[in-house]
Amino acid sequence: MKRRALTILLLIVSVGFIGCSNQQQSHPPKTLLISFDGFGHDYLQKTATPHFDSLIAGGVQAEGLIPVFPSKTFPNHYSIATGLYPENTGFVNNTMYDPKWEEWYRISDREAVEDGRWYGGEPIWNTLEKQGIKTGTMFWVGSEADIQGMRPTHWKTYDDDMPGKARIDTVMKWMTDSGDQTVDFATLYYSDVDTKGHRYGTDSDSVKQAIERADRLMGYLKDQMMANDLWSNTNIIIVSDHGMVDLSADKLIRLDQIIDMDDLERVNWGPMTGIQPKEGEKEEVYQALKSAEENYRVYKKEDLPERYHLKNHRRVEDIIMVADLGYTILDEDYQDEFIESLPRATHGYDNNKKAMQAFFIAHGPDFKEGEKVGAFQNIHIYELINHLMDTEPAPSDGSIDSVKVLLK
Repeated sequence: MKRRALTILLLIVSVGFIGCSNQQQSHPPKTLLISFDGFGHDYLQKTATPHFDSLIAGGVQAEGLIPVFPSKTFPNHYSIATGLYPENTGFVNNTMYDPKWEEWYRISDREAVEDGRWYGGEPIWNTLEKQGIKTGTMFWVGSEADIQGMRPTHWKTYDDDMPGKARIDTVMKWMTDSGDQTVDFATLYYSDVDTKGHRYGTDSDSVKQAIERADRLMGYLKDQMMANDLWSNTNIIIVSDHGMVDLSADKLIRLDQIIDMDDLERVNWGPMTGIQPKEGEKEEVYQALKSAEENYRVYKKEDLPERYHLKNHRRVEDIIMVADLGYTILDEDYQDEFIESLPRATHGYDNNKKAMQAFFIAHGPDFKEGEKVGAFQNIHIYELINHLMDTEPAPSDGSIDSVKVLLK
């Protein structure tokens, strides 16, 4: 009887041990989301990128990542974080005016950047934190704000001068901390490629050198992850927010030569230019712009194409101009300054244009190996991360079904 009882006890302990082992094995891998701002879908073809190539060989690459409209940095990074279109996040541009609050949001305004009122939806770090997963954001749009009264476990105030390797070192520390603050989801962000593209153009040596620096950072990241036993059990998603297109001094649209600027309350400049006419002047301003429509498209807010997913928010102006690729909308006051300091490339154009597409690479235990898939919209990344982390997503405009092709 004693021997039988001992056998049963050992069997129970063994089953319990196996159960615990299975639970440990079923714990989802960590996830690291990385963004290289302004990294176009074809940038890997511009120069040698051995570390990116290695990631692709062992992972999956998309032919392009389709940005939300406008194809600007802040709206896109926040849509990636929330899975929502700009009309549902309220993030309709890098610079925007809220007529209800009578306040401006500018990316250079620290008070606005850190004010959670501006950020609608639920960012991925909030979704994960609510479900018991610690997160750390090394620079991501919205992560410095108290959205829903929350912030990530670890976050940093944006510092463009922080060295690239130091950013990786900090994230590695977060992901390997032995205490109760260890993160299972983290982000990294780099602006170098975007900055060089604006300043020198998409085919410049400066852009190629920035791409090579980004590639070396990926080599350093792999070395650090392997040294910290993270490489084999971490899903890595590498994205950008938009592509770039070169500009020309002869591709200008002079707004003040088309309409009377005294009829306007304000103008929000850019490839997508928002115009708020003074009360009673909307129809006259619109008709003048419509009759001169060349190298741009003009819409009343309510007539914006549905695919822009932009018109249902109060921060969008009453009239929207969308310039053709490579064209710049300006006025006399800005023309001389623009030509003198001519930025060589920019973005913000129609998100359906191939030149505005960003890049996407994924590598890790849950992703296919050596695969290439078609372009997809960046709003699906929020759902993808929730799938990888085995968490329940908040309502979003994305769908895991749209990106299951990436997964094993």
